[in-house]
Amino acid sequence: MGLPWTERGWRARLRRVTPAIACLLAVGCCGLRRASAPSGPHFSVLTYNVNNWALASAAETLTAIRAAGADIVCLQETNPSWERLFRAEFREAYPHMGFRHARGAGGLGVMSRWPVEDVEHIPPTVGWFPAWLLRAETPLGQVQFLDVHLRPAMNDRGHVGVGPYFSTRAVRRKEIEALFAHARPRLPTVVLGDLNEGDLSPAVRWLRGKGLVNALREFDRTTSTWHHRSGLLRIAWRLDHILYSKELHCVGARVIRAGGSDHYPVLATFQGAQGG
Repeated sequence: MGLPWTERGWRARLRRVTPAIACLLAVGCCGLRRASAPSGPHFSVLTYNVNNWALASAAETLTAIRAAGADIVCLQETNPSWERLFRAEFREAYPHMGFRHARGAGGLGVMSRWPVEDVEHIPPTVGWFPAWLLRAETPLGQVQFLDVHLRPAMNDRGHVGVGPYFSTRAVRRKEIEALFAHARPRLPTVVLGDLNEGDLSPAVRWLRGKGLVNALREFDRTTSTWHHRSGLLRIAWRLDHILYSKELHCVGARVIRAGGSDHYPVLATFQGAQGG
């Protein structure tokens, strides 16, 4: 017979469950790496959904990108107005820029310190938005970047809810599989952007099954990359990701809690897999 529900009983039960709680917390926190300084040639990359409708907060977005100081910046939800702002603001910092505009939230952009080749602008066949396969010259040699914006958790009428979130998970899984097929095998690869799903989602798990590593999850497993406020209710989730292939080694990744978008930028730094 168990102890009665008295103060003494509660304390006894707490002593029994405390080790289990500590174990669970340890499992959740163990395995995290600490960011370190690169030990050889390296580059940094930023992914940022700037929000097609957030031009009123453009100054905050420009400040966040400038402060991040990434070598390569991959953008989602750009449009001609964003392009004009970026070209005016960053023409010296990023002499190599490109933008691909699309309807709605399908615009993509890249800004780089080094030459970038437009390999393929991939039209949507499963989801709503195109993707962009790019190849950049970096201190580590050629690296390909797949800039993606997967199907949002909405139904076909644009309504958000629990039902659409689960019903569109399979769509995003098929979408990333179709897009990744365009990447060149055996070339160092970074898949990044707004995947509209969390760390353990089907789309991210599929990429991990292909040997890619989720950079942010190595260093941080809790910070949200997207936030939305409705009255007193604030919703936050991890929707933005940077995943990389085995030819690269990530020495640090973090969320930059700044900018004027409903998304935060995510920054990662890479060196060669052998440290050089």
